[in-house]
Amino acid sequence: MTEYRFSKLDTPERRSPEGVGRFARLLFDRKVIAGAQCSMAILRYNAGGIGPAHEHDSEVEVFFGLQGVGEIEFLGKAHRLEPGVAIYVPPKTPHLTRNVGDGDLEFVCFFAPAADLSFIRGWGSGP
Repeated sequence: MTEYRFSKLDTPERRSPEGVGRFARLLFDRKVIAGAQCSMAILRYNAGGIGPAHEHDSEVEVFFGLQGVGEIEFLGKAHRLEPGVAIYVPPKTPHLTRNVGDGDLEFVCFFAPAADLSFIRGWGSGP
């Protein structure tokens, strides 16, 4: 039976292999819910952490800040991400994420249509 409820506490945190203090919890994508129209993950960056610049061919990516202070850089501007703030990144828009605070940066990434997040499954386990 397909599950439709996802808890951060029940989802294992995985460490990026790049060694840059990036962690992710894959909540769901099309491998979890067949035919899902969106996908979602929770990411955490240690202080000073930065993700690689990238873009998505057809997916919108929405960031929603949970903890800490970060920036999503795209279209020539650094957009401040903090708790309670959402940032919309259109498809085919190069962007990167960085933690600019002293503590951890934690945020939700929401993709529509569903992005393939299987790369997170290949990350190592735990902090």
